[in-house]
Amino acid sequence: MISNTREQSHAKPEKIYSISPASWWEDAWNRITISPDGRKAIYNRPWKGSGLVQTNTLQELEQKHAGQIEKVLRAVFRTGHELVLLGAHNSQKNWFVEGKNGLEKLSLSPDIIPSWSQDGHFLAYQKQEGASSQLYMGTIEKQEPFTLEGQINGISWSPDNRLVYATTWQPNGESSLMSVEPGTGKIETIVKGLDAAPWFNTIGIGADGNHLYLALASERTPQNEARHQPYAPRNLSIHEIDQRTGTRRVKVASTTDDFAPTVIGDELYWNRNEIHNAIVAVPSSGGEPRLVQDNASMPRWRPDGKQIGFVYGAWRLAEWALNLDGGVVDLDVNVNPASSMRPLVTGYHEDFTPTWSPDGKWIAYHSHRSPTPVPSYDGEGSTDDIYLRRYSLASSEEIRLTDFGWEAGPPDWSPDGHKLVFSSLEKGKAPQASKPWIVTIDTETGKPTGANRLPLPEQIHTTQELAWSRRGDEIAAIEGTDDAPRTIWVLNSDGRKADKLVEYRSLAYGGLDWTPNGKAIIYSGLSGDHMQLFTISRSGRPPRQLTHNPANLLHPQVSPDGHWIDCTRVDARKELWKLKL
Repeated sequence: MISNTREQSHAKPEKIYSISPASWWEDAWNRITISPDGRKAIYNRPWKGSGLVQTNTLQELEQKHAGQIEKVLRAVFRTGHELVLLGAHNSQKNWFVEGKNGLEKLSLSPDIIPSWSQDGHFLAYQKQEGASSQLYMGTIEKQEPFTLEGQINGISWSPDNRLVYATTWQPNGESSLMSVEPGTGKIETIVKGLDAAPWFNTIGIGADGNHLYLALASERTPQNEARHQPYAPRNLSIHEIDQRTGTRRVKVASTTDDFAPTVIGDELYWNRNEIHNAIVAVPSSGGEPRLVQDNASMPRWRPDGKQIGFVYGAWRLAEWALNLDGGVVDLDVNVNPASSMRPLVTGYHEDFTPTWSPDGKWIAYHSHRSPTPVPSYDGEGSTDDIYLRRYSLASSEEIRLTDFGWEAGPPDWSPDGHKLVFSSLEKGKAPQASKPWIVTIDTETGKPTGANRLPLPEQIHTTQELAWSRRGDEIAAIEGTDDAPRTIWVLNSDGRKADKLVEYRSLAYGGLDWTPNGKAIIYSGLSGDHMQLFTISRSGRPPRQLTHNPANLLHPQVSPDGHWIDCTRVDARKELWKLKL
């Protein structure tokens, strides 16, 4: 039931902290977490920021505890501003608490994320066990399981430590808000049919214990069809829920995602994402970028240079990537837009940038195509593979080239147009590293004739992004994971020989491309606090920085004539706000 009967607060929201991460989508789900006493905040990425609260990042915590742990994987608050850290030490992961004499190990599984009671004596966490989701509650020494219907994706303790509130996600895309009383085992559903995000919710609890705060995309039961529309008005906003009646109303709303609410005393805190993507053109010799297509990212050139393709659609947390589609815009001889944007690859679920074959007749693309409007990224029926289609016929058959993909990367064509290279995990297999694959195509019918994993030399463990040279049989590959170090290797097309070209730093899906003559590679890497474009010769001379922009520049793609580099410009901020209740 929706109600607006409670009088609106006249207090004005106040932004108290801001971080500009050097990333594309990678930081969208991360949040600034405020401590229970409101004095500190923690951000689980190593970016700098400034604001009115004292902050820590994982990088700072690693430096503080150097010699005791090699890496901090996660940090959560317990009481006041006391931190509990998930750290890696001697190839083992453990939870630690910051004590007077350094870190003290806690007897908690590294596979859980604890949520602490206000007094720090009790904890709660969730674990998915088969088809059911278990909520565990108790002390560090002993916890008891409680079974809740749906997948638990948010946990918070009441201020008096008497109740644990939880949000659960149902397979149909609806969420529920529930309470559990550890002492009696009583489970109560407060409200059903909520339009919440599928992952990582927080629940703010008012000082009176009656009013709860949750991020929702709408005040209605979620409509899965709308989740797949690129610009549907479905940003998260903070809703106030009266747990006595189930009524709810919008408390905080803006033009972007407002999420991760928490209440400290009589103040409501939350995170806000400000992410703006655009395709820009940079002279190949370096310089200032100029706008080509707003609200788009990850460009690709048509071989004649008369069009670029891209991804468009907002990064909405409520449905995460379901709404992404592939578009195209015409270009004039000066690489200015000569038309409005037109959809090119559309359908249910995520579609990435179309990549033209060298003769311009085919487009290949990564897609999570699903036959029906699924409610979430991993919804039943979703794929994660490489698809092919004739470019000239919008209604032409969509050919699925692979059927094993899991987090498959965008494909790139061989110079002869008979093969595609891409990186991917394999569906249904244990955790593994992403590897390069090559699909061979019948260029008359578009049907795949084979898909084989490219063998890698022993020194290369994973490939994240790949680009095929337009002048030969070499493939450039970025080796790296979620950690900052990256390496660009140049592989033979049979994968049996590799040259290390450059090591650099990045925490984003930055991209790379060859110059048309095959003599250099353009890539995106960290320079200070932002991602910028660099060039490095195939012979391995030191890299040269091409841009010095106040925004992040990623996904470089060199024009067919070699005069321009189209790339993604990302202006991103993650902000911490508060409002007096």
